[in-house]
Amino acid sequence: MNEVKEYNAKEFSVNPDVLMNFMKFRRSVRLFSTKNVEEEKIDKIIEAGKFTQTSGNLQDVSYVIIKDKIQELRKMVLQTLNSQADNLLYDETTPSQIRMYANMWKDMYGNFVENPAGEDKLFSKAQLLIVIKSNNIVNGALAASKMELMINALGLGTYFSGFLSRAVKFNPEIGKFLQIGDNEELVACMVIGYPKVHYKRTVSRKDVNITRL
Repeated sequence: MNEVKEYNAKEFSVNPDVLMNFMKFRRSVRLFSTKNVEEEKIDKIIEAGKFTQTSGNLQDVSYVIIKDKIQELRKMVLQTLNSQADNLLYDETTPSQIRMYANMWKDMYGNFVENPAGEDKLFSKAQLLIVIKSNNIVNGALAASKMELMINALGLGTYFSGFLSRAVKFNPEIGKFLQIGDNEELVACMVIGYPKVHYKRTVSRKDVNITRL
């Protein structure tokens, strides 16, 4: 109960137009500085996930904060993707777009073997990863969405690593490394850091497809 706050308009109200502009302005960031993300900012990001709604109020979302073992995880993921790439490229029925990714994974792994401290197309040399786990994918995705808003509000940037999510499906050892429970799923991996590039305008979007009933 010590976390419960009484409502007051000054601290709890958000201007809807400002909020909309804030959401329009967000971008996926893949160029990070070498500055470490402060612990107090990590706490704020986790708090944003903690106070996200969950179905049945189960509050069944958990988090893995990775800072010191990013390179260890990177090695496991790249080894896994490289092995999977061999299978995909050997299969003549593999679609061309998937073949493109397979060749990319092999290049990424080759670069890592040659120079582990060199180019990093997996985690972009970010200083922080946060993995979101849950028994319920929707609960975890909602938490990740709220966390992304906080990340941007804190002056940080992020993108979601789809390659790690794919690697976990092929290699149970990565799941063990991330301590994903038997009834849990890896919902998202957020790659986080201080952006090297700052944009000065919002992005454009396609027209939405709306059905009214």
